[in-house]
Amino acid sequence: MTSYKSFKALFLTLLILGAGISLNAWSITDTYFGNKIGTMDPRAFAMGGATVYNDIQPFAIATNPANLTLMRKTFGLQGTVGINRNEDNRAIPLYNSFDAYIDDAVINSNINAFYDYAGSGYASMGIGKFRLGAGLYYMPISNFDGKYLEEIRNNRGTDNDGYPEKIAINSIENEGLLNKAAGLASVGFAIADGYDLNLGFDFGLVNGDVTQMKTIRWTKWSEDQVGADVLPDSTYTNEFSLEGNQIKAGLSMKLGPRFGLAAAYTMKSTLDCSGTSTIQQDAWLGHAAVDVANDYEVDYIMPSEIRVGINYQPRNVVRTWFNLDIERVQWTDISDMYDDVYNLYAGVEHHIRNRIPFRIGFQAVTNWRLENESQTVAGVVVPLTLAKKTLTPMITAGSSIALAEGLSLDIGLGYAWREYESLDLFRDSYYNDKIYTGSSTYALWPNSYINLTDRGWDNPDKVSENFITLMTGLKFVW
Repeated sequence: MTSYKSFKALFLTLLILGAGISLNAWSITDTYFGNKIGTMDPRAFAMGGATVYNDIQPFAIATNPANLTLMRKTFGLQGTVGINRNEDNRAIPLYNSFDAYIDDAVINSNINAFYDYAGSGYASMGIGKFRLGAGLYYMPISNFDGKYLEEIRNNRGTDNDGYPEKIAINSIENEGLLNKAAGLASVGFAIADGYDLNLGFDFGLVNGDVTQMKTIRWTKWSEDQVGADVLPDSTYTNEFSLEGNQIKAGLSMKLGPRFGLAAAYTMKSTLDCSGTSTIQQDAWLGHAAVDVANDYEVDYIMPSEIRVGINYQPRNVVRTWFNLDIERVQWTDISDMYDDVYNLYAGVEHHIRNRIPFRIGFQAVTNWRLENESQTVAGVVVPLTLAKKTLTPMITAGSSIALAEGLSLDIGLGYAWREYESLDLFRDSYYNDKIYTGSSTYALWPNSYINLTDRGWDNPDKVSENFITLMTGLKFVW
């Protein structure tokens, strides 16, 4: 009967993991740096991502290589699937006829989904007071996936509760991962009973291929109004590859049965980035078709990071772990246009009853994003790149289920949100059909007083995003 229950639990676990492989989504905002992935350990994720000191999970070696010998286990394996859902709402301020602010009017909403997966393994052995170990892991460290769909409509027929005509369809489709495959080594020394010191070193190969595409397509209705081959469709593509390495060192100290202290330092990495940017646009009034491709090679810099964390296991009725990490990201390694930032990760685990733990956590992570715009100076269009800071808080929770001796299923769930201002993704002036027809009146817009001009920082989009993340994985230790 016991073996049957174990088999049934394992089957259900694999079914859950298999179902998760079809889902996950990220933001279209972070097109240059991608969406950083903090941890692929479900337990650590459920505890707010606080994992620099972790003597339980095999995937703890990815955050701090010194955790390998801290675990005091001979062998460990872990596989994880991350499921992420992103909702992106973009709004502009709405005013009444007296120029009084009413509310933010949502002009577009997108919900999308994709996935991430990772794996790790290690082995270690004790030799007297020393413990030696080696491990491997593979995980995405940045995700560039993102989708966005936007319909451009006029306002004809809205007074009669009708649907206005669809003028054009805009879309953004980004895909790609920056992956890391790393090997690491760790050595531990038992200072005294319950006190030990562990040092670890991690060397990883980092690579990834990214494709980013932005398209504008006029609808059949628009073509019927002005005729064929008048309105130009446009496609903007950026394809690039990243390749390099990343080095990390770590320290973990067990300070008796109640306390632990750890630190990890990730060195600045300079990756080789080579790519091609392409602009394709149909011919229009007085202008030939455009099909231009530019190759480029640049350095892609990943900033250095240092993370320090503590672990406290108080004496109480339920077995409790409390983890707190503070991380400093040296963004000035990339450019002086950025400031260095501090990130916070905190979480707690309680074993309530029957060995089923309850985990909750919180994190606050600050990232930078790039905004591109242009200004006309003395008749010359000058491109500008601005750096904008974005804070993303997240609350997390989770648990685990023991399937067999040494084998367990971990589950973590997180909800994150952020709000910020951004320039319009597709400039309004593009949809001025008078430019393409040469006419003095609109053919696609029923109101002649409409002024289709590009919005700048005086009237930006207000972006509200939320992320729902489910992370689940199988862990085996012996």
